[in-house]
Amino acid sequence: MLTKEELIQPFILGEGRAGVVLIHGFTACPIDMRPLGEYLAGKGYTVHAPLLAGHGATPQELSMTKWEDWRLSAQEAVVALRRRCSKVLAIGHSMGGLIALSLAASGEIEGVASINAPIIYGERELYSVERLLPKIQYLDKPNKENEIHINKEGIPHFSYTQVPIKCLVSLTKAITPVQKSLAQVKCPSLIIQGLEDKTVNPRSGRIIEKSITKAKKEVIYWQQEDHYIVLSTAREELGMKIDSFFEKYGLKQ
Repeated sequence: MLTKEELIQPFILGEGRAGVVLIHGFTACPIDMRPLGEYLAGKGYTVHAPLLAGHGATPQELSMTKWEDWRLSAQEAVVALRRRCSKVLAIGHSMGGLIALSLAASGEIEGVASINAPIIYGERELYSVERLLPKIQYLDKPNKENEIHINKEGIPHFSYTQVPIKCLVSLTKAITPVQKSLAQVKCPSLIIQGLEDKTVNPRSGRIIEKSITKAKKEVIYWQQEDHYIVLSTAREELGMKIDSFFEKYGLKQ
C-alpha cells in the first residue's frame, strides 16, 4: 500500500504544448486526479496537479488556510505551466471545480472542465455549521475512520477524517461570488455532474450551465455516477470526454 507521503505528492506528467492544471477537492489530495492525469498525459498534454494549501498534512494545518489560499495554489500552478505551454486549461473536481471555474471567470485559462463543482451542498445542515463555533472547531466525517482509502477498483484516495469548520465556512462563502462571476467566463467550458452525487446536489450543474452566458459550453449529466467519478469505473470515459471537448475547441495545440 502507498504511504501518506506518496499519496499527497503533487505531480507533473507529459510534455505536450497544451498544459492542464488538475485541481483536487476539499480536504483531499492530488492522488484523486492521478488516473485522469495519466490518461491526459498519454493524449499529449502536460499535466500539473498541485497540492492545495493546508492539504495533505493535518486538519489543524488546513484550519490555518482559507478559500483564497486554495485558489492561489491553483493559480500558481497555472503560472508555472504558462512558462512551458502554449495554452493552459484547468480541470477541477468538487471544490477544485469551483476553483477552476473561478480561474476561467478571471480570464487566466483558455479552457475549463468542472466535475461535480458545489453550488448547492447535498446536505443542507452544512450551511449552518458556523453556529457551532467557537465551541466546536472540527467536524468528524461520517463513516470515515482512516485518511487512506482503497476503493473497490483498487484505486487509492486520501482525505482528512475531520473538517475544520471555519474552512467549510470559507468555502461556503466563496460559492455565491464564484457563481456570480461565471457570467464573465469566455473560454470553452465543460460542466460534468454525476446524478447520484450525494455530496453535491446535482442541480449545481444546471446552475453553472445557466450562469455561463458568454462562452461555448457543454454539459454532461452522468447517470449512475456519484461524487467520485474521477476514481470510478467511468474514469477512462471521463478522460475521453474531456480530451474530446478540448480538441473540439482547438485547445490541444
